[in-house]
Amino acid sequence: MAFAVDPVPTPTPTPAATPTAPAAKIQGIMLNADSMFRDNENETVELEGNVQIVYQGQHIRSDKAVVHLRTHRAELVGNVEISDMKNTIAGSHINLDYENNTGIIYNGYVSSGPVAFSGSVLEKTGDQEFIVSNADYTTCTNCPASWSFSGSTVRAEMGGYAYIKNAILRVSDIPVFWFPYLVVPLKSDRQTGLLTPGFELSDNGGFTFYQPYFWAISRNTDATITLKNYEKRGLKGMLEYRYALNEDSGGILNTATLYDSAFGHDSRLNDYRSPADKNTPLERWYVKYDHYQTMPNDYVHRASVNLASDLQYPKDFPLETMNHGDSAMESRVSVTKNTKDTHTSVDTSYYYNILQADPLAGNEDAVHRLPEIRWSQVEKNIGETNFVYTINLDYVNFARSGQAYDDMVYGVDANGNKIRYVDSTCGTPQWSDTPGCQKKYDGNYDPSTDLIRTGQRLDFLPTLSYPIKVSDGIDVLPRVSYRETHYNFEVSDQKNYVRRYARTELTGRMDFSRIYGDQVDSKATRFKHEIIPEISYTNIPWIDQGTHPFYGQGKVNDAPYTSTDSISDLDLASDYGLQFDYTDRVYDRNLVTFALTNKIIRKTWLSDRPEYQQIGYLKLAQSYDGTQNNKAQGEPWSDLSATLDVRLARFQTYSIFNYYPYHGVTNASSRVRVLNDMGQFAQVALTKQYKISPGKPVDPTTRTEDWAFSAGFISRYVNLMGRLVYDANARGSTDNPKSWAYIAQFKPPGDCWMITLIQDQVTGGDTNLRLSAEFNFDGTPKPPMPPEALDQFGF
Repeated sequence: MAFAVDPVPTPTPTPAATPTAPAAKIQGIMLNADSMFRDNENETVELEGNVQIVYQGQHIRSDKAVVHLRTHRAELVGNVEISDMKNTIAGSHINLDYENNTGIIYNGYVSSGPVAFSGSVLEKTGDQEFIVSNADYTTCTNCPASWSFSGSTVRAEMGGYAYIKNAILRVSDIPVFWFPYLVVPLKSDRQTGLLTPGFELSDNGGFTFYQPYFWAISRNTDATITLKNYEKRGLKGMLEYRYALNEDSGGILNTATLYDSAFGHDSRLNDYRSPADKNTPLERWYVKYDHYQTMPNDYVHRASVNLASDLQYPKDFPLETMNHGDSAMESRVSVTKNTKDTHTSVDTSYYYNILQADPLAGNEDAVHRLPEIRWSQVEKNIGETNFVYTINLDYVNFARSGQAYDDMVYGVDANGNKIRYVDSTCGTPQWSDTPGCQKKYDGNYDPSTDLIRTGQRLDFLPTLSYPIKVSDGIDVLPRVSYRETHYNFEVSDQKNYVRRYARTELTGRMDFSRIYGDQVDSKATRFKHEIIPEISYTNIPWIDQGTHPFYGQGKVNDAPYTSTDSISDLDLASDYGLQFDYTDRVYDRNLVTFALTNKIIRKTWLSDRPEYQQIGYLKLAQSYDGTQNNKAQGEPWSDLSATLDVRLARFQTYSIFNYYPYHGVTNASSRVRVLNDMGQFAQVALTKQYKISPGKPVDPTTRTEDWAFSAGFISRYVNLMGRLVYDANARGSTDNPKSWAYIAQFKPPGDCWMITLIQDQVTGGDTNLRLSAEFNFDGTPKPPMPPEALDQFGF
């Protein structure tokens, strides 16, 4: 017997079935349709026309439906769609167990965001689990999809993984590649699995294929293991291991190894090998490790390791060691502790000299800091007075595995200048470029020519100052300091040496400023322009410094101010010699420094919080050395320096210029960038450097001048950026394009994958072409590379 269905059903003795009201609630199920019939005897409800069913967060639509109340099943026919907070299921015919949330979907699909599966038969085995026959899977939002995987069977867990049998990758419905079995993630969380493979092409490596594997080891550790097969070099194993110790601490280890067949036949190596070793593969490797750890009691541990099997590795694989063009590979370990009043650090630095021509040359010449210990007292008032003091203490052990000194000889270069260089069996300054040539040691240290390279230095520097505020905008700072430096050398008759001096300083500074902008509205954007003229006078009234071979052929080290930033190999033959670093020189015995600074600061409001940004900065400075003025060949005026820093929304520049008046040349490092809100930009950069040696004319052959042109274009479907470094050296190099790189990213419609093409050539290196594809299996589009991505190519 059948009964009519009302919001509160009332049984009536009518035969068979009776039409009901268009809406009802039965056993917690909300029903609505153009017509409904309920069969109480069979406990079914038939619905037809604009069927809508709501049950436990699921909204079901169809053309027809039969609800079996006893078994909690529903037969849905015609334009069926089931949606909840996470998924949407659709099909031509669905048999649904709405109590257990399982069922069979025919000729339908299931989607969660942009992740979608479709097939002839879909079995829903749980809230988020499906088994799909004759399936297609994609995350593309366009139709037809830019890419998809089809398979005979797909087992998928939304928010987990999809396991696809007989997977075929299709690009715009064209079959491209077949996989017997494929596992893809359906979530943004990290998970173990194969990453997208990539391809490279280079002259020295040939065609290269690599397959990375991501290993989610634990919550705070993971690794990427990559097998990379070079057509000409061989198989390389690569590892990147990452770990996090806490929110502020962690590290990353990169390493690789291969037996390089191509390098075994390279003249760069064979010119320096024995006949028996020539043309044999060489095992090559590198290790790069960076670590940062905060520890109890305000201690911080840092470590940075960069080592390679040979000196040509950074040139052949610049994206691995990331230091092509440097003079050395630096490894450094330190422990620091900062308190409110003090800084303490223990630091060790190991340098691997990569300026030698022999790829397997030893590292006996490099000088290391093993260790360097620093302690400093920050500026602190003496009691309740206005006197401020600070103390700096520094100890360094300069060590190397080779001889404690270098045997040096004097000669004349091509321009007739007197030079000093390392003595060798071939008798030329470029001894390391000649196969078979070796450094010479006669076993006897000669203080008139030889160069001390190792020793210990203890430097003690207390300073006392008394800030004086003359008036609003006018400040005067007198300061007096005492410096005592102890040396201990392993060679020379004077193994122990002490230098002492007192320094007095007086600095005067004025600050003129004006505010521009709306002065009425308290939250209006305003600009502050500051002009700060400054003059300082430094004098060393007393110095106790005898002669020592360490200071330029036994003379008193009294270098001009220019030497503060221009120590180079040219100093070997100068009157000032070549010491460990700038600390060993005295260059401000009677010095006046003039500076003029301009600043523009913008004040804006973010809600109720003001924000300040320096958008313009220009500083000019020059010093006059009275001590040098008293010398016949002195150079009293220092270089004239200019620093410009502008940071606007669509224009940026950072430039440093140094003009040397006695040499008539300017060193420059300048970058100018224009950009828009879309991320498109154009940039020009100039690097021009001369090697400056006080008292000597500039050698034009030491000049380097590079112009770098960069640009980036971002659009809906294509991202392009590139950089070209042009060698404008006065020597007239025929290879003017010094280095270059471009990155092209193609984003097909659908926001579901990105194809990246990178081609680059570093200075003097190989040309590399890289092709990779990134699929967003979890439905999250990949962001474009930032302009800084070009910095990785070792320019």
